[in-house]
Amino acid sequence: MNIFFLESGQSNLDLFSFAPEHNLVYSRSSPSSRWPEICKTLRRLDNESFDLAVVSYREKSFFPEGAGWMRGLGQSLRAFLSRPDELAQLLMFSKLIQKNIPIALINRSDCGRLLPGSEWYYRRAHRCFVRELHPLPEIALKDIFTASGGNLQSNRRARRILSLFDPSSPKIRDISKLMPISLGLPEATNLDSPFHSEKRWDLFFAGDLHEKGIRQRLALEARTFTEKHRCNFLICDRMNPAEYHKALTESHLCLSPPGMGWDCFRHYEAMLAGSVPLMTYPTILQYQAPIHGKHCFYFAPEPGGLTRALEHALSLKAQLPQMAEAGRKLVLQHHTIPKLRDYVISETLAAFPRSS
Repeated sequence: MNIFFLESGQSNLDLFSFAPEHNLVYSRSSPSSRWPEICKTLRRLDNESFDLAVVSYREKSFFPEGAGWMRGLGQSLRAFLSRPDELAQLLMFSKLIQKNIPIALINRSDCGRLLPGSEWYYRRAHRCFVRELHPLPEIALKDIFTASGGNLQSNRRARRILSLFDPSSPKIRDISKLMPISLGLPEATNLDSPFHSEKRWDLFFAGDLHEKGIRQRLALEARTFTEKHRCNFLICDRMNPAEYHKALTESHLCLSPPGMGWDCFRHYEAMLAGSVPLMTYPTILQYQAPIHGKHCFYFAPEPGGLTRALEHALSLKAQLPQMAEAGRKLVLQHHTIPKLRDYVISETLAAFPRSS
């Protein structure tokens, strides 16, 4: 399959980091983002056949909310002279539309929002995959376009300019194209490592306890619980990867609180290593979600929620090995990088209208 990658924002295309030679990649951060190289990429995009385009959100908007004609045109001129990569993104996206290529828009960042510069991308994409996606679609659609407050009629000047370049662009944001996606596991994760180790710890957590307040509170609540019930808990600051993975395999339960976003590598690392994660109730629409009591335990984030979850989970200690096995299977079936890549490809191609 030939894929064109348009990396407009921060690295959201890590699902496709394998990038075989026959694929074409344009990154705004590459040293080749100058007009001669840009024209070369445009010619190749025009002359070659591609089955799919994968695009990350666009950060820069020449006509942001409240900007006048002169300001927008001035920013466009400055981009032409000194930042051609900002114009190249639009030229290449226009070429994708002209060639009628299926487009997947991806945002797997901690903040599930699309900046105003992505408005055109969203309207023309066939699927939009967002990691931190609000569970209510109407709110999700407003939330990811925060700068315009979710107002579909906002920034009329930018929409008027867009209509000149792309008259057939959809006039509304199609809510049905929003799709959840997980953070999953990086390719480097050892998927075949055995996890049937002797369990030393009832609960394990290692991570940043200084900048994220909820983690400090949950760690304190867990320590209070272990003092009262005399459990074997291992709660510490960051560890090196080998020690961290070993501790996961030796733990019945893993405390997996949210970080900057709700989704976290730890959720999937724990299940893969044979530890059952304890997670706060999800605040996002999950992709292939772990099921409470089957793959994991969810708990309320308010004080006392973790204590109740620990009492419940440790009362089911005999069932934890079966839950760990089910969690590992869930990760291998849906949450590895190759599986997420297949998900993006299949969903986008399925949404692409084929001519009869």
